Amino acid sequence: MKKLTVFLLTIGLMVMQSCIPTKKLIYLQDDNSKIENTPSENYRFKKGDLIYIDIKTRDEGLNALLQAGRNRGTNNVSGENLYFTAYMVDKDGMIELPVLGKMRAEGLTAPELKENIINKLLESQLRNRQDAFVKVMPAGIFVTVLGEVGGTGTVHIFKSHPNILEAIALSGDIKLTGNRTDVMVIRTKAGGEKEIAHLDLTKRSVMNSPYFYLKNNDIIYVKPLPQKTIGTGTTLIQTLTTIMSITSFAISLYLFSRR
Repeated sequence: MKKLTVFLLTIGLMVMQSCIPTKKLIYLQDDNSKIENTPSENYRFKKGDLIYIDIKTRDEGLNALLQAGRNRGTNNVSGENLYFTAYMVDKDGMIELPVLGKMRAEGLTAPELKENIINKLLESQLRNRQDAFVKVMPAGIFVTVLGEVGGTGTVHIFKSHPNILEAIALSGDIKLTGNRTDVMVIRTKAGGEKEIAHLDLTKRSVMNSPYFYLKNNDIIYVKPLPQKTIGTGTTLIQTLTTIMSITSFAISLYLFSRR
């Protein structure tokens, strides 16, 4: 009987340890933190980046040449239209624009590239700066999401400065068995070296992290909770069902051995 009591106590301990508390499932819980971080506007373009560039002038003939091969019938600069009208930074760090030819984009911010485009227009096509209307912005980013999420893979986010929660939402959210308190973000710096950050998405202060806002080609990895490794269930009902089955089997063996 003593052995059975010890066994039942062990089972009870397993139940308490295997259930996932609500506190580990709720995002951005109030921790009295002051939110100060804002997405950086000084992102510098890298090889492989997509850049949306829209150039208009007072010269309709020049406009037709500058918009060659692009859909001029829409003013929409978001979503798929933004993606399909973007220019890619090639392996040499250059982009190629109609009329203006090749220009360096790698290492420049959007305002710097815009200024270079205007200056090039003034060199050969325009006389007055006021005649040029140029818009330059990142055409979204690609992020890879792995681990305990609804759907792993690479997602394209059609925003200039998306955050990690938006990427996770596009991947089907973190599963109940995913560890929201230790989400890894792997980022490649300009020189090729890797940076790894660990984010606790259950705390509101995570929004102050420089890794909360994503950059192109970031990798997000959501680790599994210990409950998944134990395998006793992700909810109380699942856990109790598993434990009751084990307990019933153990009691049957005990009673059989007492005969």
